[in-house]
Amino acid sequence: MARPKKAAPTHEEFVFQIRVPSLSYHFGIEHDRRRREWRPFDESETTHLVAECIWPDRFKGRESKATLHPEPAFVDHKLLDEDDVRRKWIGYIKATKGEFETVIWLPPAACWRLGEAMASGLVGSMLTNGLIETRSMNRVTSVSFHGQEFDPVTYVG
Repeated sequence: MARPKKAAPTHEEFVFQIRVPSLSYHFGIEHDRRRREWRPFDESETTHLVAECIWPDRFKGRESKATLHPEPAFVDHKLLDEDDVRRKWIGYIKATKGEFETVIWLPPAACWRLGEAMASGLVGSMLTNGLIETRSMNRVTSVSFHGQEFDPVTYVG
């Protein structure tokens, strides 16, 4: 009799230590005519950081180029169409041999505050969880940031 196959995991957690945060700011006229009526200006407060992966083990020690982008539609869900992918995931992790990138969209106010907290040392780790799309692509469905009281090394065991 054949052994039943183990079900492949559908979700995966990533644990990162945060280093070298950097903030950037942009302000201008919204060029997308579909958005201009409800958002006449385009403002962006982006946080860039280096995130060293602690978990999963296959990526342990690798540095991810991470970016936190503000997303105004996360403040008011009525700004999203019913079938908008932003209702299904809030970011992604792309991990290949030559590339390791983490991109997260957050409500605008949280983006800048988190960047400041990272720069001051109040936030030092980031955890994500998400759907495994392919072996190299993870669609992030949740993210959390933790301060000095949280030890990511102890957390992963």
